[in-house]
Amino acid sequence: MSEKAKNRILPCVFLLFIFSFVIMLFVLPKNDFSETEKRSLSEFPKITLESVKNGEFTDGFEKYLSDHFPFRDMFIGIDAYFGLALGKSGENGIYAAKDGYLITEPSSFDEAKMLKNAGYIEKFIEKTNIPSSVIIIPQAGYVLSEKLPANHKEYNDGAIFDCAKSTIKSANFIDVRDTFESQKADTQIYYKTDHHLTSKGSMLVYNEFCKATGEETQSFSLIKSVDGFYGTTYSKSGFWLKKGDTVEIYGNTSGNKYNVTVDDGKGAQSFDSLYFYSHLENKDKYPVFLDGNHAFVRIHNENVTNGKKLLIVKDSYAHCFTTFAIENYEEIVMVDLRYYKKSVNKLIEAENFTEALFMFGAENISTSTDLAWLLM
Repeated sequence: MSEKAKNRILPCVFLLFIFSFVIMLFVLPKNDFSETEKRSLSEFPKITLESVKNGEFTDGFEKYLSDHFPFRDMFIGIDAYFGLALGKSGENGIYAAKDGYLITEPSSFDEAKMLKNAGYIEKFIEKTNIPSSVIIIPQAGYVLSEKLPANHKEYNDGAIFDCAKSTIKSANFIDVRDTFESQKADTQIYYKTDHHLTSKGSMLVYNEFCKATGEETQSFSLIKSVDGFYGTTYSKSGFWLKKGDTVEIYGNTSGNKYNVTVDDGKGAQSFDSLYFYSHLENKDKYPVFLDGNHAFVRIHNENVTNGKKLLIVKDSYAHCFTTFAIENYEEIVMVDLRYYKKSVNKLIEAENFTEALFMFGAENISTSTDLAWLLM
């Protein structure tokens, strides 16, 4: 083979490679949703004279190309592990920690916003005069600091807890940090591929809640265990070779019956279980607990007639916890202010709540822009 022919081979191979990927981009079937990344994928942008002139088509096509590039997940994984080999501590705001943990980096801390959010809760409690408790779930990186890579950022949970305690004076503040610290050596408190608490971690929170409020701690048994849970930290990280978590479902084996009503403003739906087992077929199995995020959820325990009715203003950290707490109440109503845009004060007027609980993750309560709805 002549030298001239050899020099042509590499450019031809490169062009063939590029041409093949262009063909695959348009020929291979497209997904609307990435289960791995837990998000909707971009649609092909509409081509109009205006969209081409103002750059909207170009921007849309770049997003479409990024989301649907052939073998995209493989290349994301290669990039993540290559960065790790070069000494990076993680990818996309997720630390690759010890013992298989994928832990979210701490967010920036805005003390003024945290004080404002804590003030909304305090004003709400003062106005409603309902016996109230507050539980803040510390971030995994704060509790499991020994598992973080050496070059990690500092977590602000201590300052978040201090702000909450100094501002929310009308509530029973339940601090779970000491319990987590004493139990973390023997109990997996957080999932390794997700930011939420495991069922055992949520049970620790439930036990502390009962101690602080004088409730009788109920007994629970393992009723189902399923492997292969890949949560939010996994979906952001690109570390696709990580082993999945095990989801454990604990329940009261006495045969209690429940009525669960879910309402996102488009009509209420009723169910007869705290657990939505169809979610166990997905990579993200955490919504097995009360079907994940909803604006409004009412849970009635048909076997409890003590007249106790608990309002929980919360984020998703409360979902698994509530499957335990319902054993102590005739009814629990959960509202998520990220989605519930009605007046909580009017809800208070319409319902005969005997107690209220505010339960948020530390990062959420310090960064939320939704707690102002408490005063509407």
